[in-house]
Amino acid sequence: MATSRKRSHDDTEPTVFSTLDHVTTPRGDHVAIVEMFHGGSHRQLVDLLRTLAPSSSLLTLPDKKWHWRARCGALQLLPQLLSLPPTSTLFLTAVCSLPEILALCPSLQSARKVLYFHENQLAYPTQSEQNRDYQYGYNQILSALTADLVLFNSQYNMNSFLDKVDAFLNKMPDCKPKGISERIRRKSEVLYFPIEFPRDMPRDISRDMPRDDNVLHIVWPHRWEHDKNPTDFFHSLQSLLDVGLTFKVSVLGKTYRDVPDIFEKFRSANPSVVSHWGPLDSREEYLSHLRCCHVVVSTALHEFYGVAMLEGVWSGCFPLCPNRLSYPEMYPKECLFNTPAQLTKQLRGLCKNPGMARRKWDEVMGMMDIRQYSWDRLRSKYSDVLGIK
Repeated sequence: MATSRKRSHDDTEPTVFSTLDHVTTPRGDHVAIVEMFHGGSHRQLVDLLRTLAPSSSLLTLPDKKWHWRARCGALQLLPQLLSLPPTSTLFLTAVCSLPEILALCPSLQSARKVLYFHENQLAYPTQSEQNRDYQYGYNQILSALTADLVLFNSQYNMNSFLDKVDAFLNKMPDCKPKGISERIRRKSEVLYFPIEFPRDMPRDISRDMPRDDNVLHIVWPHRWEHDKNPTDFFHSLQSLLDVGLTFKVSVLGKTYRDVPDIFEKFRSANPSVVSHWGPLDSREEYLSHLRCCHVVVSTALHEFYGVAMLEGVWSGCFPLCPNRLSYPEMYPKECLFNTPAQLTKQLRGLCKNPGMARRKWDEVMGMMDIRQYSWDRLRSKYSDVLGIK
């Protein structure tokens, strides 16, 4: 979700929320949820899981300094981990090093260990393989081996991890382990990330969209980082302007300290086409803004799921996505492009006829089951994962 959040003073310290009342599980046992990067989609998932298990223990670290969380999170949370009551289900995301947690807290070894992959480090894009830090991927492989159940948020995420495990381990100079990928595959499943869509159904939303169909409104609701490939997006927009086409653009998403230069370069050169620039203050304001837009665009080089794109589609935007990563599994071919030139061509046609975006969106909604990504549809599956009746 592309919103901003003010950080409180308490967010700089590890947090633990635990009410030790009995949880409604088959044996009256306890559920513990560990999230070492508590922000964005990671925080959204945790919040939804807590609605299923309100008496669970929740241990978190703030969503900053990801590399330190992956390396040191188990030690940073050690006091809270040691204070957990007897636990039947331990739910963690793949930022953590599960073997370290179990070594530091032997009492958790008997718990059912569920590991959830929002992303995987084996398929994470780097400028060169020589720049890839071996330890992060290795930690995820060890955590997957240690877990009882391994969940991925998309088929692409699962396949891109499992298909690379053996080649990744073959980088060892000798004594190379065999069959590791297959051992993990036998206990792996895809469980889509659950999105809490507004109660309004997409077609109900579409009847009363506050749009100006005289001017195409394009939205880009992603993190302002290089792996989201903003360069291709802004180059496509500039190509439209260079031939005299008119449109509005909203660039949403979370910003970080090191923002690629292309953002300010485009904005300063073309201020008249900017409808909104930067994150919005609340989820409600964010979703309301999406309803004003015609097209939601991704040019990502790194995407294992794509919450913002699905939120845009639910809000009535026609999606345009690259034909790679998780997108081919989730969107019909009519939404996919293979090259930046194809993206520019699609946008050029929509600039000339903005109302066409609504007709294209209607067609897409007839081809994809967007509800399969909703919390309403997925709630019972997550209850099963936590062992909750």
